[in-house]
Amino acid sequence: MENVRPITPHDTADEDGLNRKPPADPEAERALLARIIHNPKEHQDAADVLTSEDFTQPGHRLIWDVIGHQLAENKPIDPISLRAAIEALGQLRAVAGGGLIFEVSNAVGPVDTVHYAGLIHAKTRLRRLEELAIRLRSGVLNGGTAEDLEEQVTGFVQQLTTQQSNNSRLIPGGSFILDRPDTVPAIWGEGDNVLWAEGEALIIAGPPGVGKTTLGQQVLLAAIGIRPHALGLAVRPAKRVLYLASDRPQQAARSMARMVTDEHRDLLNQHLTFWPGPPPKDFIKDPGMLLRLARQADADVVCLDSLKDMAGELSSEEGGQAINSAVQRTLVEGVEVLALHHHRKQGGGKDSGKEPQTPDELYGSVWITAGAGSIVSLWGAAGDPIVSLRHLKQPVAECGPWRLKHDHPRGVTEIWHEVDVLDILLHANGALTAQQLACQIYSPDKGKPTASEVEKARRKLDQLVERNLAFKVQNGGGRGSQAGYVAAFSPSGELPEES
Repeated sequence: MENVRPITPHDTADEDGLNRKPPADPEAERALLARIIHNPKEHQDAADVLTSEDFTQPGHRLIWDVIGHQLAENKPIDPISLRAAIEALGQLRAVAGGGLIFEVSNAVGPVDTVHYAGLIHAKTRLRRLEELAIRLRSGVLNGGTAEDLEEQVTGFVQQLTTQQSNNSRLIPGGSFILDRPDTVPAIWGEGDNVLWAEGEALIIAGPPGVGKTTLGQQVLLAAIGIRPHALGLAVRPAKRVLYLASDRPQQAARSMARMVTDEHRDLLNQHLTFWPGPPPKDFIKDPGMLLRLARQADADVVCLDSLKDMAGELSSEEGGQAINSAVQRTLVEGVEVLALHHHRKQGGGKDSGKEPQTPDELYGSVWITAGAGSIVSLWGAAGDPIVSLRHLKQPVAECGPWRLKHDHPRGVTEIWHEVDVLDILLHANGALTAQQLACQIYSPDKGKPTASEVEKARRKLDQLVERNLAFKVQNGGGRGSQAGYVAAFSPSGELPEES
């Protein structure tokens, strides 16, 4: 029997230790359950982090589930009540005839429920990673292809992302609707002048060469503390920006190089990460790719330069929905999105060469613009130092329209001209109607504003009335009369005579 040797404990596991017990923390499970039994109000705090699948001991899992049912029905969760409820289910054996309930109840509870819930859930994450590692190793040893194994990794990450989102996104209706700030939280802007709202994507669109990359980069540099503002409006600080330079990355680098110096190197390295070239996968094939890239870069802001490089066939339903899905998945996880985009190519008809007036005039499926919270349009000839800015879709009030001046050598853009509604009102000959104001703001050349432009002009005048800077009066009689507006004081600052 020279070939036979005794089996030692080490032989029951392979060299990698894959046969050992899965990661678990039963002590933390008992302590958490004890805390909740004695402090039922903290159950929700733990439920925001955990599900019953996080408990590795069957008895602990059963106690957790029964606690949840009891609380949902406003029933007590003391040890005797829990034992009775488990007995009614016919599962007393799983808790040692009830002894486990009393043993758990007597355990020392944690001071911080959320902390202990996090410890337990961390073990779950380790178990999932260990299971994946075992499957991958088995696949390698059994001749699996690289494509199949990589697909397993991608599926695992997507599933994990979905589970984490679903576990933390349920919000009571009253809180979601009513517990909101009075003003829209802004990424770029303040008060009613908001160009980029929190949790909503911003699209900066324009034809080639009008400075949309320049403007977008100025916003991002303000977010990481290199610039004090963008167009005079404050920008909320960002932890780290991920810039997907998919459309001519070297041009994007040259553009930003005009705005920074070597003294900014440390700030740029700390707060800005570039991904040159297209994303690893088309968003149509993998809408979760954008969120994974953001997490890989540890970014809370992403810039897509530009949308046409993120998915093929943007004009198709599939392409538009893929872009929208990728953006919404990213936003809901707290990562803000700025995208650079293009207008539709105009034909040779009567509308050729006209400045876009609506989001419908941007290239691609309606799903792209429908999913954005704010759309800014730049218009002009390529290389022009003066271009126009229109706010085609607004999270609050309309900003502009403005004329912007690009100082290309220095990489600086500023508002060169802005229509001053109050100044127009002060120098008007009599009461000013919304249509007259719309002509001056939106269509000084064509003379006939659209109904939407008239309504936007009316809102601007009504805002002056709300601020006690103007009065609203009836301008003439008859069915066709329009309301008029007059300034609350004269150009010299005096109050008008009573009429």
